[in-house]
Amino acid sequence: MATTLSPKMAAEGGGGAGCPGSGPGPSRWHWSGSLWAQGILFLLGWLRASATYFPVSLSSAPPCRHHVPSDSEVINKVYLKTNHLVKRDIDEHLRIKTVYDKSIEELLPEKRYLVKNKLFPQAISYLERTLQVRRPAGTILLSRQCATNQYLRKENDPHRYCTGECAEHTKCGPVTVPEEHLQQCRVCRGGKWLCGAVGVPDQEGVRDADFVLYVGALATERCSHENIISYAAYCQQEAKMDRPIAGYANLCPNMISTQPQEFVGMLSTVKHEIIHALGFSAGLFAFYHDKDGNPLTSRFADGLPSFNHSLGLYQWSDKVVRTVERLWDVRDNKRVHHTVYLLVTPRVVVSIP
Repeated sequence: MATTLSPKMAAEGGGGAGCPGSGPGPSRWHWSGSLWAQGILFLLGWLRASATYFPVSLSSAPPCRHHVPSDSEVINKVYLKTNHLVKRDIDEHLRIKTVYDKSIEELLPEKRYLVKNKLFPQAISYLERTLQVRRPAGTILLSRQCATNQYLRKENDPHRYCTGECAEHTKCGPVTVPEEHLQQCRVCRGGKWLCGAVGVPDQEGVRDADFVLYVGALATERCSHENIISYAAYCQQEAKMDRPIAGYANLCPNMISTQPQEFVGMLSTVKHEIIHALGFSAGLFAFYHDKDGNPLTSRFADGLPSFNHSLGLYQWSDKVVRTVERLWDVRDNKRVHHTVYLLVTPRVVVSIP
């Protein structure tokens, strides 16, 4: 069986797989039925479900409005120092480090307790039990954003260098990344030959984690224009496996309900959004790897896939998503041709006995 993604593909990479929401252009994606994957190797080829079957049903969930982050919002090819204490090719349970933004502390006490003591601990515990990572991270140190969003890369140097200055603050979505999680600022001034590290050295980073999730409760523009509880995405990808190492989840403060009957729905929404941040997003399909760690989409010399400007995202290969034409029955015994997009990675396309 293959998971069917049915987009009204006008011109954009859509709100991410499984979502009717909008991304950096006009397309919409939605689930056709529910997803059943046996030992699913999803989330960039570095995570897999540890259970035999991993069911996800969205039939009773509210509409998903996941936005694929724009290219300027994501830092890829982040260099991580090798952790010599961890074997590289064994499967370990995913470790998520949750970092709460100061906006969480500013919530009313009952909402703050709900978020920090119930919603996110339960969602994170579920995902850590369910998913495994093949190549665990060492210490995670994130790359700094550039003041102008322009940067250079030097041959035989894994770091990126901002042209001019690093940004005063590095953001993961709407949340500001703590200084102690950041690499040293590296800049090029006056051309690619005048480059070097400036300012404070590498900070302590995040130890014993494979993914850092920054959680905020900021009343953003999205919260004011969309009827949503929360939204999430990835913001930085590491260099070797292209996997997300950092992402955010923002709760719209006015939509947080402390009513007991609302808890199950909110928990389901939070799990769903974190999964987007971990890698199940149309913006990351081109970065998926196979079980041996090889990219499923070809790369250029800079290590990146081709960028589709009309879609606003990196273009995946047909080893990840395939376009097919199908006949659909409609009213009055008529049949129409309909374009569907199938996720066809080996662990998703499985036979069910």
